[in-house]
Amino acid sequence: MLKVNFGICTNFTIKRWSDPDDWARIIKNDLGLDLVQLSFDQFDPRGNSNYVKSYCDKVMTACNRHGINIHSTFTGLSIYSHNLLYHPLLEGRLDGLDWFESAFKMTSYYGVTATGGPFGGMDVNTFQDTSKRKYYETWAEEALVNLLQLAGNKGIKDFYWEPTPVRREGPVTVKETKELMDRINSLTDENSANFSLCLDTGHATSPMAWDTDRNPYHWIEKLGRYAPVIHLQQSDGVLDRHWPFTPEYNKNGIIDANMLIDAIEKSSLDETTLLIEVGHPFEENDDKVLDEVKQSVYYWREALIKREII
Repeated sequence: MLKVNFGICTNFTIKRWSDPDDWARIIKNDLGLDLVQLSFDQFDPRGNSNYVKSYCDKVMTACNRHGINIHSTFTGLSIYSHNLLYHPLLEGRLDGLDWFESAFKMTSYYGVTATGGPFGGMDVNTFQDTSKRKYYETWAEEALVNLLQLAGNKGIKDFYWEPTPVRREGPVTVKETKELMDRINSLTDENSANFSLCLDTGHATSPMAWDTDRNPYHWIEKLGRYAPVIHLQQSDGVLDRHWPFTPEYNKNGIIDANMLIDAIEKSSLDETTLLIEVGHPFEENDDKVLDEVKQSVYYWREALIKREII
């Protein structure tokens, strides 16, 4: 029988509830959740090492105080806007490696064994040049193998790669995604972190993909068994919206809880972690943000309870 762990990404707290004690309290008392994925947007992993360690201590203290379990860490919006391992300049790619190394170190401070996120994006000129594109793809894959080894050495067991809808950031089809996963894992050793997937319900929107690859349920049915983590956002199937699961957005969105659970069950996955990952503009009213996050949690909790898998 399918087992589902249900929690939330802390991305919704960024700039609004920055003190760990505040967001931990909100997540436990207002949302009724006890499982979180920590966004690196909350604190720069490349900050002063003393400050990073002090911040991590405060996070762990707050989580212990409020009964919150840390599932994993994850790249956030700020570093996602960088080219990272696909930067056109060597300096940029090496800087991307340095960022991930710092992120792994911060993850180990927390004592958690999983991290993840996208790993980079090519600029237009690189992507449009076939020979350049191949070179950078090979460079990034070799870098990933080395990073997985480094992560393993720091006690990290899993790296959840999150495919995005942008072809310059990697595969946008189920077939190519599976091929990249197999290729990377075939090059790692037993001491390396496992290269697995984090699927996102709003990322099957690439205009360069076939129709079936623009269907989020198709992704989960075919690749769910490789995805220990699924990010939940409402989307219209056109763009990566990160809408909340409220009646207003559910009416216009294509993500239905029961259909998603059906897709997970068809994937033969025994256990998965579902994490709410909705996003609001920074200028949105703070009370409205919290209310819509509450509604999103309620929507999914009710669906999971009715299916008796939580």
